[in-house]
Amino acid sequence: GLAGLHRDPRGDLRELLAEAIRSTADALDLAPGDSPSSTVAIARELGDRVEALVLGDSPIATPAGIFEDTRMDDLDLPERQAYRDRLAGGAGYDDRHRAMLRELQDAQAQVRNREGGYWIAEADPTAAAHALTRTWSVEEAAWAVLATDGAFNTMVHMGLDDWPSVVAMNDSELHAVLERCQQWEAEDDPDGRSFPRSKRHDDKAIAVANWGA
Repeated sequence: GLAGLHRDPRGDLRELLAEAIRSTADALDLAPGDSPSSTVAIARELGDRVEALVLGDSPIATPAGIFEDTRMDDLDLPERQAYRDRLAGGAGYDDRHRAMLRELQDAQAQVRNREGGYWIAEADPTAAAHALTRTWSVEEAAWAVLATDGAFNTMVHMGLDDWPSVVAMNDSELHAVLERCQQWEAEDDPDGRSFPRSKRHDDKAIAVANWGA
């Protein structure tokens, strides 16, 4: 994906994503429906406009609001609510929780990358055609914060979602925010009771861009 953007910085984002999925699947001999999957979030500035793409649950915050793909959550799978209710009740991350996650993953697999379900970057490049895209003027979206849901959701829960302040942070300050989230999960909510989530710690990554600086 990054190589495609460098090679063709004005190319169609969905087409560049499809190419990235195809080349990755070919290089690693991945089969649709039986391979690792990933969310995607892209934001770029093109002169007087900003373009963004999301596929899966990695949101993009801008002055114009939060741009996100909610299709997985919109499915409202009972398996998801069941594990969250159990965590809120204090059961913690035990063997039963892990079994419930497997049940949820099985349910998600039945609706992954198909109409009426949700779309994610896996081994089928046609999923890219279902990515959500949006365009703003640079005045509307002078900056952007891109984050994995493991960072974004915990930051929101902890009240660290002052995005204009976040976008002004340097690398060490952004790293400190992620470390603070990780520490809170480990020390203040290790059993997911206050903030029910599938794992004690999920992958955390964050990037910022400021085109109006």
